[in-house]
Amino acid sequence: MKSHTKTTLELHDSFDIGKYNGNDESFALSLLSNIMQSIPFISSEIEIDRRPNKSTSNKLGVYQLIEDKERQKLTALVNDIIDSHPDLERGSVSAARLEKDYAIKHVDMERIIYVNCRPSGKRSAAGDDPNELLSAALCLKPKLTIPKNINEMDRLIDYVKSNLKNVKGYKKGQVDSLTDDYSNLCQAVSAAKAIHDAGYGNADRVYLTGQSWDDGVKQFQITKYGMKDFNSSDFIVQKGSKYLGVSLKKKKRLTENDPTLINKSFSSLLQDSKFDLIRNQLDKKTGLFYLRVLARGKRQGLLNESLLSDMEIVRPNIKNWRDYIQRVDNELVNSELRSSKSLFKDMADIIMNNKEIIADQLLQLIFKTDLKELQKVNFDFALVTGIGDYGPLKGIVSETGEYRDIDTVISKLKMLTSKGKVDIVYTQGKIQAFDANSTAAMLHFDLVIGNIPLCNIKLRYKGNFRSAPFFLATMTKEFKEILN
Repeated sequence: MKSHTKTTLELHDSFDIGKYNGNDESFALSLLSNIMQSIPFISSEIEIDRRPNKSTSNKLGVYQLIEDKERQKLTALVNDIIDSHPDLERGSVSAARLEKDYAIKHVDMERIIYVNCRPSGKRSAAGDDPNELLSAALCLKPKLTIPKNINEMDRLIDYVKSNLKNVKGYKKGQVDSLTDDYSNLCQAVSAAKAIHDAGYGNADRVYLTGQSWDDGVKQFQITKYGMKDFNSSDFIVQKGSKYLGVSLKKKKRLTENDPTLINKSFSSLLQDSKFDLIRNQLDKKTGLFYLRVLARGKRQGLLNESLLSDMEIVRPNIKNWRDYIQRVDNELVNSELRSSKSLFKDMADIIMNNKEIIADQLLQLIFKTDLKELQKVNFDFALVTGIGDYGPLKGIVSETGEYRDIDTVISKLKMLTSKGKVDIVYTQGKIQAFDANSTAAMLHFDLVIGNIPLCNIKLRYKGNFRSAPFFLATMTKEFKEILN
């Protein structure tokens, strides 16, 4: 047995991983779900790996779908949790997979749980998505212009490769992906040119933060509102004594839907102690709903024999429902979520009954206005979207990137709050999950100030009913016009 020390997540000694229930698969899903509840700023989907030879007498195979740039960070954090808990030990992982996979040995379980972290986001055909590396490294150039042909694009890629000494935190896979990735390059040029125009071109050094924060910028890493990485900078540009944190997004054309500003679970939104009562209400309503789903499945003969047998041995209750629900057919769960008795109706009521405090929290998490405090130490922050694409027929497309610095965002928010209050309303014209004619298990809200909508917000599950659904927010055209 190991001594218990706190992890980088500052886990409490009372952190509950659950007790082994004799069923390897249900316990593994429960254990991993509990661990991920302690890492709310990283979203993922967890399933038993049914591929041949992934499970043996010595190991149970599990795969975890996660954004590629988050894999190394997640593995490091989970290993910290394993090392800190007296009932857990690390299992064996090959040297080639140490930064991408992890394995857990529980004191009461004979097999190890081997977790294969697989990328869920889009990647270059050659490997890791190089967009952040390209966007950051192009800020090192003294001057940046939009390339006119393939030769000029190749020269920009060569420039990035030859200046890696001034880039901290990149991965080999990102470098391997650079060659011929012209679509990503067009988007990166768009973003980097916007940063140049804001005065941060000809930078001295850039730091990619996706895997870890280099010592040169670690002082800007902030834990707040239940988020370890409240400072959501994808990379940081250093020019002299000044620093710019960039939250980077990309899209192919100006008219394309904007990327999400947040992708955050309902439960992780409620990490602050001021949400204790709301969180308890949500947990109770969620447990009761999924017990009803299991009861309907049993009553209508929609559950498999193995699940029914396990439910007879240990009856589902308000605390252990997660051990069973991921083994239920998704359509059964979704049909209940698309009904007048939907859990989403309970969630909507909780949100609307507490909308003032939740609206304020969402406003802060989306727009990061508290990061303005870092201007005292020469750190600025901006939301930057690179817009571009490439194809043999369309050629090079690199639009003017969208650059929204924190001062502009704050000044516009202050202007609006002087005339109205922050609020959450149902999106007009949208069908909610609990409506009679609903076809989607989803809620639609608008975050508004007065009568001005700032963000369109969806609340939906992402393939894992054991965890809370996620808030996904995009900026409205009305607020974009005000910012512009």
